[in-house]
Amino acid sequence: MAVLLRFAVLIPLIFSFVAFVLTNLTLFAGSKKGFMEEYAVVRINTTMLGQNILSSDDKSSSDDDGDGDSLWDQFTDGLDDLGDAAKGKINDIAGDIIGDIADELGISDWYSLHVMNACWGGFGPNATESHFQLNTTNCTQSAPQVRFNLTSIMDHQLSLGPLHISLAKIHWPGSIQLKIDALNAALMALFVLYVLGVGFSGLAMLACIPAIVLGDKRIILMVNTGLASATAFFITLASIIATAAGSVAVNAINTEGKPVTVVATNGTKFYTITWVTSALMILSSAFWVGKFVFIWKKEKKERERYSKEGF
Repeated sequence: MAVLLRFAVLIPLIFSFVAFVLTNLTLFAGSKKGFMEEYAVVRINTTMLGQNILSSDDKSSSDDDGDGDSLWDQFTDGLDDLGDAAKGKINDIAGDIIGDIADELGISDWYSLHVMNACWGGFGPNATESHFQLNTTNCTQSAPQVRFNLTSIMDHQLSLGPLHISLAKIHWPGSIQLKIDALNAALMALFVLYVLGVGFSGLAMLACIPAIVLGDKRIILMVNTGLASATAFFITLASIIATAAGSVAVNAINTEGKPVTVVATNGTKFYTITWVTSALMILSSAFWVGKFVFIWKKEKKERERYSKEGF
């Protein structure tokens, strides 16, 4: 029985190892181009950007031929030196409400926010409603102090696109960047918590080894309980912040971006992996607490028995 209890320590050892690996993955997801891109905290879809505006402007320009300052007129004027083929292509897109205008504007299909950086790119040819093939074209520098400025990036992409326009031309809400800035601050907090989670989960994993070799020493049990509990606390707190901040940001961006058909979504896979990690460390902490209580009660009974026997 004693041998079985000693090797039961393999359970929190395995949990701590898995938590160590998963926490590293949540921290470094998206840190390199294409690496775990599907594990973004929040993703912003811009494939439908401006369709409502282009459609309404196209209608208004047809109703009032004298209005040369409409957005559609500005678009078509900007196509003068692109040739009739390009004009026809944009006209076809404006007439098709489900077309992908983002590509024609020169911007990316999606922009994703990770813990340490942000990436953007396009959807692959095999993308469907249930499965999105993500082709990453570029990422920001992988560093916690780097802040994602969607407005700046999109404005730059639009200026280099075939129409050479700015975000102001498509009525881009400036409040969207304010919501992203708030999420950036939450991501900085996540970085700190996940770094602590990585450190403490590594220590919790190593601390299991003396428990296997030396047995149920009280100091060993206390150290393991403390390390596992600290890891569970930091990762659970990070999971709560990620879930809350992500949900608030997505709701706010969808509300502010509705006029220009910008859609933000939560990173379900990211939330799954961070909550699984949290659950593993909570179970690991519970194991050590339970073992500590079991040993304490066992020693208490032995002391009471000795006292009754007169020792």
